Amino acid sequence: MTKKKSKKDFIGPVAVTPSIKKQSSIDGTRKLDDEGAGLQIDTKFGTFNLKKNKNTQSYTGDSKKYTSKYKGVSYDKEFKVGDSSRINISANVGRTKDPMDKKGTTKGGTLSFTKTFKKGGMARGGGAAIKGTKFKGVF
Repeated sequence: MTKKKSKKDFIGPVAVTPSIKKQSSIDGTRKLDDEGAGLQIDTKFGTFNLKKNKNTQSYTGDSKKYTSKYKGVSYDKEFKVGDSSRINISANVGRTKDPMDKKGTTKGGTLSFTKTFKKGGMARGGGAAIKGTKFKGVF
């Protein structure tokens, strides 16, 4: 008799990380307010990110505020290739709205390959030993 897999086994462990961002800076006569929120969901299928951001600029002596908004979703997944290599895939899509109320979309992706070398890169032997100890390193 075979054992049925539950939904928990199919989905696997899930980590959820909410975040909130609020930052304000002043550069000369310009004040910049940046605020947003995000949610990161890590699953065995990859990492999903949901983000929302609002950026407001104002200038000394000018009562008008210039606001940009962004909403977006991104996905990241890493695949092991052999013992010392991996491939990382990421994709994103989002919508923007600039201070003049013009709307835009963003789309993008990245494919990267990482190789870890297990030998080389270290200085070995060939140094003076400190008298009276068994140290044989380089200094």
